[in-house]
Amino acid sequence: MKILAIHNILWSHYKARIFTELHQRLQKQGTEFFVLQLAFSEQSRLGLKTDLSIHTYPYQVLFPDKAIEQIGHAEKTRKLLAALRRHRPDIVYLNGYYDPSYWFVMGYCKTHRIRIVLDFESSEISRRRIWWKESLKRIFLGQCDGLVCLGQKAAEYALKLGVNRERIMSTKNVGVDNDALQSIFKRELPLREERKAESGLPRYNFLYAGRFVERKNLAMLITAFHEARQTSPHGNEWGLILSGEGNQKQRLQELVRSLGCEAVHWMDPCEWYEVPIRYTLADVAVLPSTFEPFGFVTNEAMVYSMPVLVSERCGSAHDLVVDGLTGFRFDPHNQSDFTSKLLWFMDHPGQFSQMGRNGKAIIDQWSPDIITEELIQSFQKVSLHG
Repeated sequence: MKILAIHNILWSHYKARIFTELHQRLQKQGTEFFVLQLAFSEQSRLGLKTDLSIHTYPYQVLFPDKAIEQIGHAEKTRKLLAALRRHRPDIVYLNGYYDPSYWFVMGYCKTHRIRIVLDFESSEISRRRIWWKESLKRIFLGQCDGLVCLGQKAAEYALKLGVNRERIMSTKNVGVDNDALQSIFKRELPLREERKAESGLPRYNFLYAGRFVERKNLAMLITAFHEARQTSPHGNEWGLILSGEGNQKQRLQELVRSLGCEAVHWMDPCEWYEVPIRYTLADVAVLPSTFEPFGFVTNEAMVYSMPVLVSERCGSAHDLVVDGLTGFRFDPHNQSDFTSKLLWFMDHPGQFSQMGRNGKAIIDQWSPDIITEELIQSFQKVSLHG
């Protein structure tokens, strides 16, 4: 059997472990596994290098000289169809339905009796629904032999779009390289206090790590943090670390200056293997987005046994966050709700260790090994019922 995966960017280091394990395990079963990566990276991450050392599986980058956003639909379609003719797969593992070229891939697969396993990450809460787009989704999903969903919310949405329950193969197809990240974190943790002193950080810190774009809702985070810090009797012991880059950075820095909040600490973006060092400086991870299909910040923080504060409009909030046990969910459009949750953390640092242990027990069930096993079972099921 031959399986051809079509993925968007090679930069996605969290996929490298999954693809590597898939290749190794499938090879032992006599199954060929190959990945078509469309590009090395996307425009917002061009400043970060792609770590080729972690991609130890057979792959080809179709457009090595372009960011993913620079690839035209016609040339993308042409290269994808040529690759399908060349590889002659039995199963195509496709990472979405949103790209027009994927409709041509789907059409080719149906006319050549190739099964399709689809990464499905959308959820009903992601954005305002338009009837004709929903109809197109129903058509596309109806042609897929199996779906591997990014969390329970994505699975619920797929069911509402008419997908038969037996075609939903997994709800855990999202994760990070737990072992690699934890190893780096543990190695760097002894330097925590020294690095905090060098950076001028206070005793406790909230951390956001990611892009500075509008849907990340960082203006509300800054405002709510400033309010909580002024309200809590322990507020002067807390800081907010913002790690990343994006088109909202200047506006956010102006907001910090207008509030007179000196407890916000900016850190430039870094490579994936340097991100765990940022987490060693913090005590609570925050993901305030108005929407995330899932939100890897939650996974990473829980790998490090850290409490989390996650917007209820992120997929991970519903799969990983248990209020009062691993952290809290909040309404990203309700600043008072957000502020009250920040205040709780400021006033209860003694509960962080237990929350972190609770979260670690949950995220251990979202390890790459478990995700890989569910993917292999998905391929076997669609092969048998194709």
